[in-house]
Amino acid sequence: MRVSPSRRRRWNNILILGIIAFIALLNLPTLIKTYLIEQPVVESAHPYLLNPQADLQALYFSNWSLEKNQGRWRSTIHTSIPEQELAERWMNLVGTEVSPENFANLKPQLGQPSSIEVWYLDQEEPQRITYYQTSQFWLLKNWQDKWIAISVDSGYLVPRD
Repeated sequence: MRVSPSRRRRWNNILILGIIAFIALLNLPTLIKTYLIEQPVVESAHPYLLNPQADLQALYFSNWSLEKNQGRWRSTIHTSIPEQELAERWMNLVGTEVSPENFANLKPQLGQPSSIEVWYLDQEEPQRITYYQTSQFWLLKNWQDKWIAISVDSGYLVPRD
């Protein structure tokens, strides 16, 4: 028994539409989360260093790291500061925005930049933070690509043994 070409075409079209509907059904939770559910807006007079809406998973520095593993924060170096408190310091870090003109004026006085790799839950690529540390302040590029200045002791953010 032969199937007519028009009937075969009809079944092919039904099969294609079924596959498209299945793919749309698989992407439905992501679409709802992205377009229909409002994300809480965190307001602050000063810009945050890290994305306040994202779930922080790890911070990687050149000589140590801070990672969230099984709900607990762990550091690769021993420190007197509890890891949870250290993570909260980084998550809640806000600074004063530095204009591009001010950054250009400061640039000749700054040394070599360093970087921090920040990983968030459910993001495929890390945020890379470029920073300069001077004796008086830190100059960091935040998650919105703005330069912010923070005046804290280096031991507040980077633990010492």
